[in-house]
Amino acid sequence: MYVPECHRIVIHGKVQGVGFRLWLRNVANSLNLAGSCRQLPDGNCEAIVQGERSLVKQFIVACKRGPAEATVERIEVSPQPVDPKLGGFHVER
Repeated sequence: MYVPECHRIVIHGKVQGVGFRLWLRNVANSLNLAGSCRQLPDGNCEAIVQGERSLVKQFIVACKRGPAEATVERIEVSPQPVDPKLGGFHVER
């Protein structure tokens, strides 16, 4: 049974200048998830991700790891309302 959920994830650590946002897009696309990611003014990365519950959980696990060049210190995950209009996953500039 398809159970959608949406989460806001803030990734703290060395996540700027290491291709983190493009890596997140690739992970989200491979899991067929919708949403976006962007660099925050404080240097951390924010992702909004939506899709089937088990796939969103896989994305969250991937956020804890990050790409090889990144150093993830911690992540914050908070549930968000599901947005039926959200489609695709894109990197915001």
